[in-house]
Amino acid sequence: MILFETDVFYDSDCLICFLAVKECGILQKLFSKIIVPLVVAHEILNYATPQYIKDNFNKLVNLGFVQVRGMEVDSDEHDRFINIKKNYEFMGDGEAAVIALTQENGGVIASNNLSDIKDYVKDYDLNLITTAFILAIAYEKQIKTKDELDKIWTKMINNGRKDHCLII
Repeated sequence: MILFETDVFYDSDCLICFLAVKECGILQKLFSKIIVPLVVAHEILNYATPQYIKDNFNKLVNLGFVQVRGMEVDSDEHDRFINIKKNYEFMGDGEAAVIALTQENGGVIASNNLSDIKDYVKDYDLNLITTAFILAIAYEKQIKTKDELDKIWTKMINNGRKDHCLII
């Protein structure tokens, strides 16, 4: 039962919530694939990221479930990325890349960092999902029980990744 056939572009904060608690099976049941901008992949694979999170990410890439997508210099995607960074200086590279790829290719943004992207998402009427939304859909589609999802949410918050999983 794949819920989203459309492209879903993930920022690191949303994806790391699932990687950190080894619950990517939820994503695999809801999405046919997920797309991660190259800059977001670099954030996830950063030296400071715990090795088990990197391993979980690489496993999903090797399975073909996660597709890492770069932007060619002088492409429409890259031009939009540069424009976003220029006009929304507070926005991180990952958020800007996710938005640029979504706008140029269609699809959905997966991010918890609403404080940085909410105005842009609203101004351009973009589709957005968060970790909490994904967990709610997992409940609605009976992928997990409420008790299981409550435990997963608690693990996400208590796993030292609180800043990634809470909607800010």
